[in-house]
Amino acid sequence: MKYFGNIPRNIMSSGKISQPKWIQPEGGAQGRRALKLYNSLTRNKEVFVPNSGGRSVTWYSCGPTVYDAAHMGHARNYVSIDINRRLLQDYFGYDVKFVQNVTDIDDKIILRARQDYLFDQMRSSKSRDEILEEVKFAVLDYTKKNLPSYGSEDVNEFEKWYALQDVEKEKLSNAKFPMHANAIRNALNSKNYEGEEFFEKVRDVMMPYLDIRFGSSVNDREVFRKLSAFWEEKYDEDMRLLNVLAPDVTTRVSEYVPEIVEFVKRIVDNGYGYATEDGSVYFDTTKFDKDENHAYAKNQPWNKGDLELVSEGEGSLVGSGSGKKSSSDFALWKSSKEGEPRWESPWGEGRPGWHIECSVMASDVLGSNIDIHSGGIDLAFPHHDNEMAQSEACFDNYQWVNYFLHTGHLHIEGQKMSKSLKNFITVQESLRMYSSRQLRLAFCLTQWNSQMDFKESLLQEVRGLESLFGNFFKNVRAMLFDIDAGTPKKLGSLEREILGVLDESKKRVDEAFCDNLSTPVAMKVLAELVSQCNIYITKAGAGAKIEPLVDVVKFVTRILGIVGIAVRDDGFGWETGESRGGGSVEEMALPYVKCLSKFRDEVRNLAIGNADKKEYLNLTDRVRDVDLLDLNVAVDDRAGQGALVKFITSDERKTILEERAEGERRKTDKAAKDKARKEKAAVEEAQKLAKASVPPQEMFKDPKLYSEWDEEGIPTKDKDGNEITKSMAKRLKKQWLNQEKVYKSK
Repeated sequence: MKYFGNIPRNIMSSGKISQPKWIQPEGGAQGRRALKLYNSLTRNKEVFVPNSGGRSVTWYSCGPTVYDAAHMGHARNYVSIDINRRLLQDYFGYDVKFVQNVTDIDDKIILRARQDYLFDQMRSSKSRDEILEEVKFAVLDYTKKNLPSYGSEDVNEFEKWYALQDVEKEKLSNAKFPMHANAIRNALNSKNYEGEEFFEKVRDVMMPYLDIRFGSSVNDREVFRKLSAFWEEKYDEDMRLLNVLAPDVTTRVSEYVPEIVEFVKRIVDNGYGYATEDGSVYFDTTKFDKDENHAYAKNQPWNKGDLELVSEGEGSLVGSGSGKKSSSDFALWKSSKEGEPRWESPWGEGRPGWHIECSVMASDVLGSNIDIHSGGIDLAFPHHDNEMAQSEACFDNYQWVNYFLHTGHLHIEGQKMSKSLKNFITVQESLRMYSSRQLRLAFCLTQWNSQMDFKESLLQEVRGLESLFGNFFKNVRAMLFDIDAGTPKKLGSLEREILGVLDESKKRVDEAFCDNLSTPVAMKVLAELVSQCNIYITKAGAGAKIEPLVDVVKFVTRILGIVGIAVRDDGFGWETGESRGGGSVEEMALPYVKCLSKFRDEVRNLAIGNADKKEYLNLTDRVRDVDLLDLNVAVDDRAGQGALVKFITSDERKTILEERAEGERRKTDKAAKDKARKEKAAVEEAQKLAKASVPPQEMFKDPKLYSEWDEEGIPTKDKDGNEITKSMAKRLKKQWLNQEKVYKSK
């Protein structure tokens, strides 16, 4: 289309840090139901108009760099993007072509692969004692690089030095101080360990030590491919467990090197790239930005001069860059040093720069103009800005991407996730703590482009929402099983009210999704709708009508299914995860039939034995509380109605049993307290009776305490013959009078 070709500079916004002009595609939906998306290219919600002018949408999303386990930050990004993709496809009805890459050529991969390889070589070729000798030198290297404030050549003094450090203060200038210190301490203490524990203790300091000395000797491409293939498979497994849809097309960098070389050549031919003496090729950011038909750093122009971000984007293995025209120029093609994978090119042996990889793969599948590009906000500059610049330089157009969707950062309890902060959680670890459904609900409760704080209060909200929906689905299913032909159908005012709430909820959910795919608002609407239905069920009691409730269940299930929560095939609530998968009808029914048959046998035996009706009732209670519960069936007795039958999950059964056990414990405690109270009362009563049998005249006749008494038996002298004091005589008289009353009342 004409507006994606060359355009004059004067349409661009003025000002130092303002974003360049964004061109909205022509045509598309207007009016109330127009879908609006937050576009990083404008930092505003823009009406979404596909370049096709119809329902076809092209979408490229940055995929993983596969060198380590996927973590919660990845989960937030990929699940949130998956939710957005599903909404465009399954709610708005767009035909989305979704492309995602796998980065398997990258500085991080090269370093990790080399280090893993060299460490494994050391393990297999050297004894424990030989390794311990080298650990001392490795620790010294590690401290000089990562904790230069230590300043000593004697590593044996490290523990004493560490004990004197203010760790919290050190973290202000070096956030990784605890992590580095821990690595050093582990290595120094490794002599106390054997086997696998020993190798784990020395790994962090030995791997960089070995890489510095022998990294240049690792030139076999298969070493690097082996690592990335392993972690790519692990990533795919994590995404399956998170119920993330697979891409329509997956592109792998290592399979695109020839295309990357050609792409770089076009940029150079167009005048926006240049080669240096070492065989690298750089993008000329200054020339590109000065061209009246182009603009550099469209996402975050205010970060253009941030050399720290530019350097991070270049990778840790990049050379000095002495041949660069400008410090902000970035590598399109990197000359490979020894110990780095290499491919042929017109500029010599080398490998692709990071940013060029996505540009080439996305453009190869989707063309020179893409509707949507997505990824984490941390990639906005320089990665995504460089992607756009080099793509627009290659195609000599103004707008390679129409809508840039960036997911927000993830924090853990208010802090950035970091291994040094010990709050680093892998996807596998998170799935041992929470279900895939709980994680997706948590992501649904946070706006996709906002910062997310994964904290306990959010998880409590998730559990509450899960309980609300789950109980509603079970109750309505149970009510559906319970209806018969005689159940009234006519709608009353309560039912009409529910249907009105349902219609309003559908409208509000639609408005939420049209407003930047706002899943938090949609989830709130669904929760309010279900709460209204629960109130209706309570009010209506036995007269509750099932049809309006079924309509609500179907709607809630549909929306949950659209955002990627696994739901039942019949559209009646979500999956419980306890399907018997593929078993025959006989296999599925047998446990329940056995329960029924056993109950029949026991009833028959009771009848033959003329049992008391109490025994029948006890039997029915046992079937309810034990036999059926063991089969994950809960039976709720209802006054004046048949029992309500509900299928429950194993976790719910466990909760019921725990609550029941707690109830029994309280009952046992109460019985024990009642028994102790009765026993105490009995003892007190016995003591009272024993006391009542003694005449008041005899109660003080104890020669061990007193030696003389008056005519009423009240002591006048103590055992030593001393006169009783007036105050003592007064107290004794009072006791005597009390005993007289007790004695006379027996």
